[in-house]
Amino acid sequence: MKFEFFRSRSIILLYHRIASVQPDPWSLCVTPQHFAEHLDVLHKYRRTRLDQLQPGGWSLDRGLSVAITFDDGYADNLLVARRLLMQYDTPATFFIATGCIDADREFWWDELERIVFQSSPTANMEQKYFSLYERLQPLSYEARRRILDQMLAERGQPPERRPSRRTLTSEELTELASDSLFEIGAHTVTHPVLAEQPLDVQEREIRDSKQWLESFLRRPITSFSYPHGGKGHYTAATVRAVRQAGFSRACTTEFHPIGRRDSPWEWGRLQVTDINGEQFEKLLFT
Repeated sequence: MKFEFFRSRSIILLYHRIASVQPDPWSLCVTPQHFAEHLDVLHKYRRTRLDQLQPGGWSLDRGLSVAITFDDGYADNLLVARRLLMQYDTPATFFIATGCIDADREFWWDELERIVFQSSPTANMEQKYFSLYERLQPLSYEARRRILDQMLAERGQPPERRPSRRTLTSEELTELASDSLFEIGAHTVTHPVLAEQPLDVQEREIRDSKQWLESFLRRPITSFSYPHGGKGHYTAATVRAVRQAGFSRACTTEFHPIGRRDSPWEWGRLQVTDINGEQFEKLLFT
């Protein structure tokens, strides 16, 4: 009997949050219902943890291999996503910005959303939000924090952590990491645009996030994802720093199916928004 082998299609999916939250200016949230539909679709295909992904393999069908990843470290990764992933026996990798663990404040883009959208409502709130975001994004963590503190003080808004936007606690990270279905990866300490930072700051952000996770979880951390992750958000020097820090792979946000010849330190990902199962399956083959 003669068998015909086909090269499988390998893709990495990018999620941030499994939640129903408004406003959501960056479309980071996928509702639990839609995420369950996505996982139901993926049950027809090969699901693998990112650190076990072998792109460009061969199979007897025109198969699809999929790795799920989550960026940042929101609490709903544990409270909602974990339960559904376990229900569908689907592995995932969670990239953690280590400075967010046990934080008493929100990610800066969420804090900016609160400042803008909870101030006097106007017709151009989204435009104002994105304009301020573009100004704040390239700054250092310290410079951005000073500006946000000033904006909060001017509006009489105290720094706070809304339950709907909170990040993981150290106990929750431990629980998330306790299941072999899941991998924990690094996502820097303060989530900067690495390309905008001096090289020594980039190296420290990359190295320190890895070392913190390895010390806390007592295991090797071999996967990394670039904050923001577009071509303008990291450089060739950033990639070298990631390799020198000891990571075996790193993810961007520039989507393309993964092939054997692709650099494992620039694997692209497909960002998933809040779409239903039928739309999701179409997206997998675009």
